Amino acid sequence: MSALPEVAGGRAARRARLREQLFDVLQHNADGDRLPAERALAERLGVARETLRSCLAELEREGLLKRRQGSGTYVLGQPLSKRFRLVSFSEDMKSRGLTPSSRILSVRMVPANAKLAQKLKVAPGAALHEVRRLRLADNAPMALETVCLVSERMPGFVPEVLAERSLYEVLENRYGITLKSAQQRIEATVLEAEEAAVLEVAPFSPALLVTREVADDDGVPIEYGKTLYRADRYRFEIQVSRPPRQRGSRA
Repeated sequence: MSALPEVAGGRAARRARLREQLFDVLQHNADGDRLPAERALAERLGVARETLRSCLAELEREGLLKRRQGSGTYVLGQPLSKRFRLVSFSEDMKSRGLTPSSRILSVRMVPANAKLAQKLKVAPGAALHEVRRLRLADNAPMALETVCLVSERMPGFVPEVLAERSLYEVLENRYGITLKSAQQRIEATVLEAEEAAVLEVAPFSPALLVTREVADDDGVPIEYGKTLYRADRYRFEIQVSRPPRQRGSRA
């Protein structure tokens, strides 16, 4: 009786591994490139053609591939791999050879509620700048970003400047704030109708929600933000290492 869950789990693990392998293939191809024939690709990845075909169909439904009868399988839009480094969206896109841009969706001054006051280490009710932006790369929508900044720490700040400039550039160059660390959390979610429309995907499409708390070199919280990334255009890569084995451990 216990063998069935193990078999199912093994199958799921192999499928997940195949998706990762296919993502790596996509990363090395530009939009419009044709992938190798199914037989060659299956042999290269060491899987059965039926398994490969099923996974390709799944990626096609996610908008990453287009299969054309009698012609082949073509790349539509490859997901960008984002490593965990404290860089702005603009810096990240430029490092990939893409042109970043932003569209400001809303700007307002809001009082810090209990949660934001705790995150930003201010008194409840303190004035915060809330800026909501659509982030684009080569004019293609990539993410919806909402950031909260303490007004008192940024005198004379005009949020509309973020339509043309990176937030981190403004913090460092105008206010002399050196950003040092960030705590980020990632969770899977789906896009509501309004969010999906802005990002130009179908309602309830999968997305990655990243919550971010950024501090300066004195440990003072500078930014609290939430970003919704299109799941068909983004994936996050985390490098981990195994801790040194303790002496005498036989585990």
